[in-house]
Amino acid sequence: MKIKVFLTFFIFSLTIYSQEKYEYYGGVKLNGDDKTIITYRLVFTEQDGKINGYSVTDLGGNHETKNLISGYYNKKTKEFTFKEKDILYTKSPISDDMFCFINFTGKVKLVNDNSTMEGDFKGLFKNNTKCIDGTITLIGSAKVYKAINKLNKKIQRSGKVDEETKRKVNPVAILDSLKVNNLIKNQNLNVFVDSDTVLLEIWDAGKEDGDKINLRQNGELILGEYQVSNKKRVIKIDMTKTTTFQISALNEGTVAPNTAMIRVIDNHKTVELTSNLKQNESASITLVKRKE
Repeated sequence: MKIKVFLTFFIFSLTIYSQEKYEYYGGVKLNGDDKTIITYRLVFTEQDGKINGYSVTDLGGNHETKNLISGYYNKKTKEFTFKEKDILYTKSPISDDMFCFINFTGKVKLVNDNSTMEGDFKGLFKNNTKCIDGTITLIGSAKVYKAINKLNKKIQRSGKVDEETKRKVNPVAILDSLKVNNLIKNQNLNVFVDSDTVLLEIWDAGKEDGDKINLRQNGELILGEYQVSNKKRVIKIDMTKTTTFQISALNEGTVAPNTAMIRVIDNHKTVELTSNLKQNESASITLVKRKE
């Protein structure tokens, strides 16, 4: 019996550790006259040739959007293919003909996070009709961090840069901050959910500093002058209709700005974000039931 248990654990461990995780940063450029490069982050695991993960477009911008991605990788031919599918969240207004999903196929050497990924992609709407194509250029996170760490060392050693500026322009901290979904003044984050019932958790993830908020659900005040603490406040939401939560900062505690950690739990999927607001500023989260 002990041998069977050991073998089961051993096989399970091999399965877990055979998953390789990759992270890329870069940009996408749409075909046409617009020369704008849109920031792009790609995070995925590869196991037995199957790719699963997510992409984030317009990191830290007003149209930041996170999509689930899936695809395949052939180690022999180095062919890598992925496509964006379901949207997890977006800061853009919702429109059926607005979201153009990236479909990419190219040659990629998936050895470590030092590799690069570049080439043309096809843009398709949810119904597989064509929208707009473009090019994608991504660099493995290891190479990105190596470069910015080198840059940061030069900045920190410079005698021409004051300490306050050194702290503010730390490129490593700036890149890490882009991994956090921040909700700021007047922004609305649309979160797509599948379940009939979802949970919203709100708490202070750091040191409690007396931040107070008002929280409204579809215009109705449900938490008044609520002091955010390390203890999570859990709100159960019936998704028979679209639900909007507005969070308003009543003060900035002892450490500005007013911040709260918010998590939306949709069965096995979660979306986390941090509100960053000055006193009297507001932002909102809209939960939208995904169409089948």
